[in-house]
Amino acid sequence: MTWLTLRLLRPYLMVAGLVTAAATGYLVLAAQTVQRQLDAAGLPDCRDPNLCWPRDGAMTAILGIQLVAALVPPLIGLVLGVALFAREREEDTVAFVLTQSLTRGRWVLVKLGWALAAGVSCTGIVAVTHRLITAPYTVLANDYYELFEIVHLNHIGYMTAHTAVLIAIAAVVGLRTGRVLPTLVLSVVAWPAAIITAFIGVNLLALPIEALTRGTPPAIATDDTFARDYAFADTFGWTATVLLALGVAALVQLARGAGARAVR
Repeated sequence: MTWLTLRLLRPYLMVAGLVTAAATGYLVLAAQTVQRQLDAAGLPDCRDPNLCWPRDGAMTAILGIQLVAALVPPLIGLVLGVALFAREREEDTVAFVLTQSLTRGRWVLVKLGWALAAGVSCTGIVAVTHRLITAPYTVLANDYYELFEIVHLNHIGYMTAHTAVLIAIAAVVGLRTGRVLPTLVLSVVAWPAAIITAFIGVNLLALPIEALTRGTPPAIATDDTFARDYAFADTFGWTATVLLALGVAALVQLARGAGARAVR
């Protein structure tokens, strides 16, 4: 089953790998572009937009960084998730799989498990590269691209959770519809709904936590704008990641049930 799954996923794994390589390469080049402007201004370690506001190529590079961090994780999720079950049902090749002494539950779990592992690995590479190399530069234009930053939070776990959620959503929808195009459209629509739900959950959890910690000093007292951003985003990001992971677990169970019903 593992061999068959990897054979079926091979073209999508190749596309996801190419997206990962291109995104990672761009992040490295964009970081060099911004750093060259800082070096030329004599402020190589500046992270204060009041002192070293990016211009021209550096601003374009920061926009590219924000776009990569915000959009590559869901793109990888769509690449690996949309065709995972929808294409197999659309082309009616699922009947062959189920004649090989395989249970429906195993068919769903093995395919979905490998897709999730591949998606998290690919996005993890992009997310780690962004966090370690390019994320410190995003604070230079925070006011311009704050909407993009809300999507990724400069957070490794949160970015990988986006990919996992989209793969799981596309798996459930693909098993239900059995068509690739409707699966793509519905997955794109459902993804922001899942993220908004996670945001609401984080805010609801923040209320009792704030009440318990009221009066305590802040975890980080610093004039470093980027350090303050990290402190806030990391707390928010880890909570949202846990909520999204729970959502993925629930979607996996839904996919298992949908698979049993879809191929009877």
